[in-house]
Amino acid sequence: MSDRFRAQDFVEQACRQTGLDDFGCEGWREGLERLVDSINGEARLNRDGRQIFSLQVGARLADRLRIVDWAKAHPEPCSRPIERPLFVTGMLRTGTTFVSALLHCDPRNRSLMKWEVHDPIPPPERESFTSDPRIAKAVAQAEWRYDQLPLMRAVHYEPGDGPTECVFLLGQSFRSQEFSGLYKVPSYSRWHHSADLRPAYRHHRQALQVLQSRAPGRWCLKAPGHCFGLGAILELYPDARVLVTHRDPVESVPSAALPSVAGRSLEIHEDLDPRYWGEEWLRVLGESVERMMEFRDAHPELRVCDLFFEDLNRDPIGEMRRIYAFFGDALEPAAEAAMRRHVERRPRHQYGKVAYTPEDFGLDAGRIRERFARYTRRFELGRSA
Repeated sequence: MSDRFRAQDFVEQACRQTGLDDFGCEGWREGLERLVDSINGEARLNRDGRQIFSLQVGARLADRLRIVDWAKAHPEPCSRPIERPLFVTGMLRTGTTFVSALLHCDPRNRSLMKWEVHDPIPPPERESFTSDPRIAKAVAQAEWRYDQLPLMRAVHYEPGDGPTECVFLLGQSFRSQEFSGLYKVPSYSRWHHSADLRPAYRHHRQALQVLQSRAPGRWCLKAPGHCFGLGAILELYPDARVLVTHRDPVESVPSAALPSVAGRSLEIHEDLDPRYWGEEWLRVLGESVERMMEFRDAHPELRVCDLFFEDLNRDPIGEMRRIYAFFGDALEPAAEAAMRRHVERRPRHQYGKVAYTPEDFGLDAGRIRERFARYTRRFELGRSA
């Protein structure tokens, strides 16, 4: 491959690797080409960065091919509807990971697991869902990565046998925040946030149908990027429920920049200042909450429950009871007990607390407050600031 990546090279390699050539519904190629163009023109990756990017793109294309192929080969079980899925979203670093882990404690819920999303075919089976050999492999890979990047264990710990984000499924359509959180790709990021996201969510739905075909359950999904996809979600999942997490932006914006820095982004670019991530997440998160508010105002039929970071950390079980009641469900005693055990085993800052300030990313509290003024007024955030 030349110094410049070519989208077609990735496509041909994935087809050779899998022996497949049907990528399913349209929309993925434009996203791939936009991403590759942005990487070529803006990212300035070093050798490690180029290798990481190549492996990442190749994996998303290969997984897409395998999912589409499995769905064609098993049309009846892979076409069953997805009923009342719960989408957890909100700005990064507002508690989405914590609440997702709590929801996973309820055996009636079906989380998108880290081990299955990175090795989805064959789809998991109900009988071996907790003993599938892919679990041990994913745990080992995750722990190896945290050993290589010890700061990330404290910043954002996501075990290999736990729930993960939908960004990896949306990434198979190349309309996902997965890429703009690691690489310097501002033109791709802006395109993604203005693009029609329905093609990505059509594939998202097909992937979930494949994954639930042998291990069904009530889907509980999470990704901060869903704030940009509420229109596509409502169209493709008309009975969807949405949980939006909130936190003072003066805390959440620099906290969102921290994983990008801790997650090797500075090491895989030839030159990249942490201030880039401050500006990028200020822009992205500001736009995400604006889009979320505008969509909610225009679509009051969407069932949305709001959850505040401070309340979640102060009384997680009480907040889970409130969320269940809001959506007309009962939090059963066994599920509540499992949630309590999780809170006891995984206290906040279990792996240490990382000190940082907005200034570490070229920001200041006043500028953040100004950008999020409408959002903070509406949800009464940052009142003690």
